[in-house]
Amino acid sequence: MLLDFDDDGPGPVVILLHGFPLNRSMWKAQMAKIGSLYRVIAPDLRGHGHTAAPDGVYSIDAMADDVLDLLNALQLKEPVVIGGLSMGGYIALSLVARHPERVRALILMDTRAGADSTEAALGREEMAKQVETTRSTASVVQAMLPKLFSETTRNFHSDRIVPVRHMMEKTPARAVAGALRGMAARPDRTGDLARIQVPTLVLVGADDTITPPAEARAMAQAIPGAQFEIIPNAGHLAPLENPAASNAAILRFLSSLP
Repeated sequence: MLLDFDDDGPGPVVILLHGFPLNRSMWKAQMAKIGSLYRVIAPDLRGHGHTAAPDGVYSIDAMADDVLDLLNALQLKEPVVIGGLSMGGYIALSLVARHPERVRALILMDTRAGADSTEAALGREEMAKQVETTRSTASVVQAMLPKLFSETTRNFHSDRIVPVRHMMEKTPARAVAGALRGMAARPDRTGDLARIQVPTLVLVGADDTITPPAEARAMAQAIPGAQFEIIPNAGHLAPLENPAASNAAILRFLSSLP
């Protein structure tokens, strides 16, 4: 699977993997700020943005392999920093678990290591069937959008919500269904956390109700030497909702790398 991507900036490589069902444009503020110091590569994951949307289940490991194929196509043989938000975080964890030699450092944003509960997996399957039946992602957009943002974003930065809605609406129904089923079937990576040997930053929005700060903190405590940052005035899309605080935390972490 050939991923469409943005690639800009000097210096060491930082890969940013977007959440579901978004695309690489969610990293606009990071491309501008972090991309002034680092080479930031932001792909559209399988079925999202400008990348082709095949039929079938988009397993997390297959999506991670797509990212690996991109690194190989760009001849990036040295380890790189991998950052992922939510679904992108699942993919980052798959890469560091299965191909640790390719990862220089890890940034896990508003994500979790655990697998779906039975109830959550069934909910995703129900949503996938609804999307396929209606050939529309409207039900997913309607269900997800209110849960993604903090009250601060809704009240004072509603302009940041509109582009997210547009990203979600543009994602094809078969890609939404494929990613939902892939996330529902993803393995539990909790046991892999203690084996992570690269510098890691765990970052979470203070008002994230999907992957709450307490869960993110526990994940950080399970990873040897991990740094932990709570981003104020942000929910599940911390880098997009509060880019200034998120970028500052990411740049602090990147500047600390050997």
